[in-house]
Amino acid sequence: MAGRCSGDRRTSQSRSRVDSFRRGDKIQVFSAGRQLDGNGTFIRAEGGFLVWEDNSGNRNTTSLESISVRRLRKRSC
Repeated sequence: MAGRCSGDRRTSQSRSRVDSFRRGDKIQVFSAGRQLDGNGTFIRAEGGFLVWEDNSGNRNTTSLESISVRRLRKRSC
């Protein structure tokens, strides 16, 4: 049971890292300090994973536990 709570907490903390992003935001995704697949578009965060589309139109699912995400431009609204 203790492990289960710990896992829930990690997922919650990971989720809070992307709560300010909205579908369609232009993003850069980094893992171990290296940029993955160039720039892309935020789709959603779900179950501890980032779902995003790269500039080639490929949909990617990346664990939030091992990445950093940066928004490329501010939203106008």
